[in-house]
Amino acid sequence: MSKAEPLYRLQLIDTEIDKIVKRVREIDAAMRNNPAVNHAKQEHEALQKVHQRAVSDHKMLDLDARSLDEKIKGEEERLYSGKIKQTKELLDVQHELESLKRRRASLDETLLAAMMTVDESRAAEQKCATALRHALKNWEEDNVVMRQEDADLRKRYAALVEQRKSLAGAIPAPDLNAYVAIRNKKPLAVAAIRNGACGACGVEQSSQMMQQARSGSAIVLCPLCGRILYGA
Repeated sequence: MSKAEPLYRLQLIDTEIDKIVKRVREIDAAMRNNPAVNHAKQEHEALQKVHQRAVSDHKMLDLDARSLDEKIKGEEERLYSGKIKQTKELLDVQHELESLKRRRASLDETLLAAMMTVDESRAAEQKCATALRHALKNWEEDNVVMRQEDADLRKRYAALVEQRKSLAGAIPAPDLNAYVAIRNKKPLAVAAIRNGACGACGVEQSSQMMQQARSGSAIVLCPLCGRILYGA
């Protein structure tokens, strides 16, 4: 057995551990934050504000209409009370009443448009609320699956850590230190020779280098990338 073989097996374990750690972090982020839900929430909040503004505008217009109705009622009472004796004053009241009624008629059109805006904004807000509920439901369903995946990954991680301890304990300290030093710079510290070349950088190796990597008593490094070479 070459000196690189146990390091290669250690590299396989470390590579799988790295993948598990990365995936667990992805799952954690996905379970805490969901882009689809965030987007649906933002849309819903925006449409809620639009609807609230439409309702507020309609209420203000309705108050204006009530105020005009009171004024019209007051002017009509004055006009038909018989208390006005002067012709000019009577004409002034008639003109004011006509003006108020024209304003009231125009306001009716504005109120109708405002009511339509309220209905449309309510429908849009309710549609968005439904989309948000669906997004939240899908997220929760995804979380159930991800929680199971997370549990399986953590179990696998624990098993790999134990395997790594056992394997690393049997590797000579100088070899292990060399592996760790390279891996601190490059995630892949041990590269298998494939078709006569380094499996990491692709540089071709001499027959002597390949022979040493397969059965030599010393660690062989790729002259280009500096990784430990392993020849199966």
